[in-house]
Amino acid sequence: MSPRLIGSCMVLPLLLSLQPAWADDASGNQVQQVIKLPLKLNKPPQAAEHGAAPAAKPAAEAKPAEGKPEGKPAEGKPSEAAKPAAEAAKKAEPAKAAPEKMEPGVPMAKPPTRDLSQPSPEVRAPGGKPRAAHRVKPRRPAKHVEKAAGEAGQVKGVVGSILKANSAYIAKHSPGYLAKLGGRAAPRATVVACSSPGGNVGMLGGEADADLFVISNLGNQLASSEGSIEYGVRDLRTPLLMFVSHTGCGAIKAAAGDYSNLGPAVQKELDNIEIPKGIDATNGALININNQVEGAILKFSGEVEAGRLAVLGGYYDFNNDLKQGRGKLVITNINGETDPARIRELIRSGRYFHYGFMGR
Repeated sequence: MSPRLIGSCMVLPLLLSLQPAWADDASGNQVQQVIKLPLKLNKPPQAAEHGAAPAAKPAAEAKPAEGKPEGKPAEGKPSEAAKPAAEAAKKAEPAKAAPEKMEPGVPMAKPPTRDLSQPSPEVRAPGGKPRAAHRVKPRRPAKHVEKAAGEAGQVKGVVGSILKANSAYIAKHSPGYLAKLGGRAAPRATVVACSSPGGNVGMLGGEADADLFVISNLGNQLASSEGSIEYGVRDLRTPLLMFVSHTGCGAIKAAAGDYSNLGPAVQKELDNIEIPKGIDATNGALININNQVEGAILKFSGEVEAGRLAVLGGYYDFNNDLKQGRGKLVITNINGETDPARIRELIRSGRYFHYGFMGR
């Protein structure tokens, strides 16, 4: 027998003996495919009924148990390969544990005393009356705001007082008298008073206010208002020129001290008040009155020599320094005469045009 024939006879029995093993391998591959197919849906039968989440690992990755043949699982029971997927699905379900109770780290504030079911005071229904608003302590305004408010109140009060006094004045006089005031251009006296409130208190009133051409300035001076005074004396032809000071005059106090810190215009006016430094206010005011009378006599010497002008000085004595009554207007100079006894005699006799230096 040839060697090729002998080889064929030996291979044929070997192939016949291996045929059952190939059949087993083919059968095993079919069973493995049957097991893999339903597991690719990621929803095992038990997990799908309860709505559980899919398994964490696919069944294809699970290894079959050793020593046990793979086969079709029995009805109603999951296969051994599906059990790990079902257990993983159960573990993936969220646990329904009670929430943890934690104490607040910051203490809570006390509840409000107001009824929160009611609207706040600032809220109201359309057309309704507003509720009482909650009072809030106002902040203190700035200093300049306070000053502005104080000045506004001051102006309001002064204007109100002036208008009230004007109404009272109108009520006391007839329309005919008021008409004469409007058309009258011939006052009977020119009065130079201090601009301070005490400079002309008590002078005006009654019929006297219609007879005075009043000029006010700092320290009742001739030099500060020379033009106005000249107008009263020479144009309005008033026969009387009177300079009036008062107790506690601020201009006199300033002129008797150091006023170098004041403005240039104010210093210029105070320079015209020639009184000794350090003198008290009363004596300083009396000296200033005499100086103003003397200056007016020199300026209006023609009217004085013709006997058409009397120049007088007066002092409102609010402190009764001159012992003639508190608040009285005391005549302290008549045409240069300053002796109190002589002045009283001239007043009693009515000799207001007497000039001692002229011998008459």
